[in-house]
Amino acid sequence: HLWRFNEIFSNPDGTVQFIEMKESGGSPIEHWLNGKWVLAVGAGNQFTFPADIEGDTSNRHLLLATAAFAALPGAPAPDYIIVDGFLPTDGDTLEYWAYLKATWTYGPVELPTDGVLSLNADHTTGVNSPTNYAGDTGSIDVAPVPAASTWGLVVMVLAVLAAGTVAIRKGRETGLAA
Repeated sequence: HLWRFNEIFSNPDGTVQFIEMKESGGSPIEHWLNGKWVLAVGAGNQFTFPADIEGDTSNRHLLLATAAFAALPGAPAPDYIIVDGFLPTDGDTLEYWAYLKATWTYGPVELPTDGVLSLNADHTTGVNSPTNYAGDTGSIDVAPVPAASTWGLVVMVLAVLAAGTVAIRKGRETGLAA
């Protein structure tokens, strides 16, 4: 009953997401997870823990993430895989089993979807820092690469051609003067 939501992350289309939970009371015996669940209430998305965990749980983290997150280089291995789009990007309420104090509501514009920032439990944002049960941590960057516009490419090509023409002309002028 001491697991709390600590950090959430999503890219724009919801394919790369994570939920980090943290044991909040320093208790070494919060390992009974079998059958308990995490629910995105409005979306109706539910993940049920398949088994208990082992070891001292004091101040440890649980990392639930999508398969696309798990495949990223540098991402800590998730403890559990959730479905794409588990976290609605337009706000929702997260619940951990039946524990009323383990509920977190985030609003329509709170969850960053820029591919770098995450939302922390205190409703601040910062560079994502997912941590798993083993204590492995990292950060991912799935920020969309801006597409070059057609006009931008045309302008760049014309600038290169113009610079080349000027260089050739100056070379000829220098050669003729000699």
